[in-house]
Formats: sequence, structure tokens, C-alpha cells
Amino acid sequence: MPIKIGVLVPNSNYIPFLARDIPHALALGLAENLGMNYELCIEPSGYNADKNVLVSKIQELLVKQQVNVVVAPLNAGLIEDLKPYFSGQQVPLIVNTLGEDVVNHTAQDPYVFINSFNLWQTSWLSGYWGAAEYGKTACSMAAFHDGGYGITFAFGLGLEAQAGKLVHVAVTHRESRVEDPSESIQMIATNHPDFMMGFYAGKETLSFLEAYHRLSYRDSIPLIGLPFMVDESLLDEVGELALGIKTLSCWRRNTREDQAFTQTFQAETGHPVNCYVLMAYETGHLISRAVQQIGINQSLNGKLPEALHAVEFQGPRGLIKFHPETKEVVTTNYLREVVRGEDGRFYNKVIREVDTPALFYEQLALARKNLAKQGWLNPYLVA
Repeated sequence: MPIKIGVLVPNSNYIPFLARDIPHALALGLAENLGMNYELCIEPSGYNADKNVLVSKIQELLVKQQVNVVVAPLNAGLIEDLKPYFSGQQVPLIVNTLGEDVVNHTAQDPYVFINSFNLWQTSWLSGYWGAAEYGKTACSMAAFHDGGYGITFAFGLGLEAQAGKLVHVAVTHRESRVEDPSESIQMIATNHPDFMMGFYAGKETLSFLEAYHRLSYRDSIPLIGLPFMVDESLLDEVGELALGIKTLSCWRRNTREDQAFTQTFQAETGHPVNCYVLMAYETGHLISRAVQQIGINQSLNGKLPEALHAVEFQGPRGLIKFHPETKEVVTTNYLREVVRGEDGRFYNKVIREVDTPALFYEQLALARKNLAKQGWLNPYLVA
């Protein structure tokens, strides 16, 4: 009998082909571990943000399809409501999330595993590093669809951990993805911050950077941001507007493992890789290794969660494995800077690894106790 893997695939207005590419990347990760037969049971689920839709799809997978494990991009705010369906059937759920919100302690469960980009940590470290690098006062700007998550709060916490202060916050692109944010940037400049943090992705990035450069603040107000502001898929279009921007990211890129995955995926699909595709690929490896540990032809009943605890995978982001207590993957952050390569193209050059201080984990533990979820319930970049 093949292992049956349920996949709740979302549509995205930010990432083209996402609903098709997630299963493909998952299958690629599964196939690279030879000897395992599998069946993907795919359920389109809108934006993976409506609890009622998700519950219906989950019950279809668990009860009718009798899957052995479910993979789903989700926002942390929905996990607590969904976890009883998995623990009740003793079927593990592997959440793929960008980590835009903290997984609170009531959402943790023996049957819930989290493969994350840990953006909350990246954002916290951006504030912490920025205050040490540029100065103690900062402003932040976020597009409407990028700002409705815990990452903006995490940036302020990291800044304050270095005795810094957030002196102004602006939300832009409320009406259109291409609106001009010049007025908000000029308002921020009146506060004379030591640096500015940008929460932007996709088309909003381009209009924001165009205004930032047109107003000539590049030299007077250093700009940092989340990795999606200078994502490789945008750099050819953004061009010199991104030159010199520094970001932190857990995805180092250009490693041997990353190049192999990227080349294979692009050759098979014709599409660029992205964060959700990468996590699906990693998840495929983790599932297949867990099954191999149990035994290819052995019953999986009740054994898969314990096996998932024990496996690891050296992939494009480095070593991926689930933490024994939180069941979340632990990642390393790298400081990067956009530079121009010898071929004339722009890329994110890794400068160094960024250590995570003990204070971060103390504040993360406190954040896990905050049960009030505010903002969007759709996974980040899925809407």
C-alpha cells in the first residue's frame, strides 16, 4: 500500500502557479528518497484562511481518503482550531508557514509539526541588528497586506532589545498595489530616523523603492527589509533600486543543495522557486525519511509522529529537523546585501551568519502565551 499524503493547496495573488507548484515540489522531495510508493491527495482550499472550508477539506482527507499525513500552508492563528481533527484521527499535520505569526502554546500538539521560514525571528533580529548597526531610532513602513501580521511587532521588540525606539509606523498601499507611497516616506523622514525597515513584497516593493529613490533618501536613511523585498524573482525588475539593501534571511541561496534543487525544479516546471515550494520540497524529504525509518512495507499506524521527530534533512536551507519540544524547525539567519555580479545581474550576497541572542528566546516564550490573534488569517503571501 502506498503512503497517502493529503495536501491542502492555496491559491495566491502574489506567487504565480503556487497551487500547482507545491505538490510538484513535495513530490520531488519524496522521489529523491528512492523506494517509497506514495499517492498525493490534493484538495484546493481557496486561500487556506477560511476555517469552515479547511475543516471540510480536512475531513475529506482524513475520513474519506484515509490519508496518513497532511501537508498544508497555514497561518499560525488557525492551528489551534484545526488540530483536534488530526489528534482525533492520530494523523500528523505538517504546517508549512513563513512564520509571520508566533505559534502560541495552545496550538502545540503531538500531531502538529511546523516547517517554518521563521519570519518572526528574522524580523526581531532585523530590529536588533539594525539598532546596533545604524542607531537607536527607527521607522517602519508596511504595505497593507504585508503589515497585518506579528512580524511588525517583532521588529519593534528586537529594536527595543537594543535600547532602540520605533518613532514612526506607516501603512501604505491600502487601495492599490502600485500606489505611490511618497507622502508616507516624507512623513517618516521628518522624524530623522537612523534607519528604516520595509515590509514589502511583490509589486508593492517596486513602487516603494521607486519612491524611496526618487525622494533621494538612499544615503540619508538606510533601508533594511524582510527577504521578500529583494527576492531573487524581483531583482531583475527592481534592478539598481535594490543595490546595497541589506536583509536577513534563513535561506542562504547559492549553496550546492540549493542550486541542485533550483535547477531541477525550474527544468521540470519552468517556474522559479519560492519559499513555499522550498518548504514543500523539504517536507517531502522529511516524510519519506520518516517512512523509511519505520520500514517501507510496515504499517504507519501511530508510528509516523515519532519517526518525524527523529529524522533530519540537509537541504537548501541547511539542516532541517523538528525541535523535540515545539515541533518547529530551527533555522539560522544570514545577513545579506544586494550586489551586482560579474555577469551584471543582481543577487543577494551573504555577508555573515547572525547569532540569535538568548533574549530573543525569552521574548518568544512570552509571545507564545499571547492568545489574541490579530490581523490576517491567510498565510503570508497567500491572498
